[in-house]
Amino acid sequence: MKIRLIGISLLVAATVIVSACGGAGGPAAKKGGNSTITDGVMTTAVDNDSKPTGPVATSFITSTPAIYCSFKVAGVVPEDMIKASWYYIKGEAAGKENELLNETFTIAESDTPSYYLAFYLDKPVSGWYKGDYKVVLSVNSVEKLSVPFSIK
Repeated sequence: MKIRLIGISLLVAATVIVSACGGAGGPAAKKGGNSTITDGVMTTAVDNDSKPTGPVATSFITSTPAIYCSFKVAGVVPEDMIKASWYYIKGEAAGKENELLNETFTIAESDTPSYYLAFYLDKPVSGWYKGDYKVVLSVNSVEKLSVPFSIK
């Protein structure tokens, strides 16, 4: 009887620990669940607060040295991962359709209800391909916003 009671106590303790760590719908499973990403724009420059300072555009020329995606984040909690995935969709580069070019990420700031962030992509060594691109913004691997742009 004593061994059975210890076994049940261990099972209950393990269940409590798993729930507290995010298993079976615990608090960690809800991390960033209310997060939003809005106001996504493409630009050639941002300020220290990641707000666009260069012209906001949907099209850039092939000599553009870097392209920024500026956006507003809200509802994230510390340790949420905010990621930008840069894709070449289609255009002059045959065989490279829907190709992932780069992924960058940052960890959410603490105690800030909403703020701007910006990710950028430098002009590739081989140059920008003319065509359509997009930046997919996600929080904890959940897509929140897709921002298209093109190179002409």
